[in-house]
Amino acid sequence: MAISLQEQLLKAGLASKKQVNKAKADKRKNKGKNKPAEDPQKLQRQQAEKREKDKQLNLQREQAKTLTANLSQARQIIESNRISIPAKADINHQFSHLKFVKNIYIDKPIQAQMFRGQLTIIFMDEKYGLIPTDQAHRVFALQPEWVVELPKQEKLDEDDPYADYEVPDDLMW
Repeated sequence: MAISLQEQLLKAGLASKKQVNKAKADKRKNKGKNKPAEDPQKLQRQQAEKREKDKQLNLQREQAKTLTANLSQARQIIESNRISIPAKADINHQFSHLKFVKNIYIDKPIQAQMFRGQLTIIFMDEKYGLIPTDQAHRVFALQPEWVVELPKQEKLDEDDPYADYEVPDDLMW
């Protein structure tokens, strides 16, 4: 195996270890300085491409920050407004979510609130829960996939002959 010129000069005594180290340091310092002059248009084009790339990276970072902030805000809204379902809940409420029929057990007062559109089912951390509908609208603005289904605002028919009659609470279909 051939030895380098520096090693040959050291063995011959023509150069000292200090001179070799200084030559290596100078070589490292001057590595990028001896480039030939580039075309100014090419430099401008490269700088413009770099600025555009930096803008895209900044935009992606801002979107990631916004997404993280939205996640934490939606999580906080849900956790602070979650309705606790009593352990003695015995009514099986079925609903569809992600093309599957799911169910939760609720009690009579919660069922009445759900039918009136005051409570909404949410899905977070692989669990279903209930929150007030006004808070569900806020969560829907931040994380729409967490809200199972917002209650639809039904328009009252002006010509409905039964509008004055109330549906009995004990009527079950």
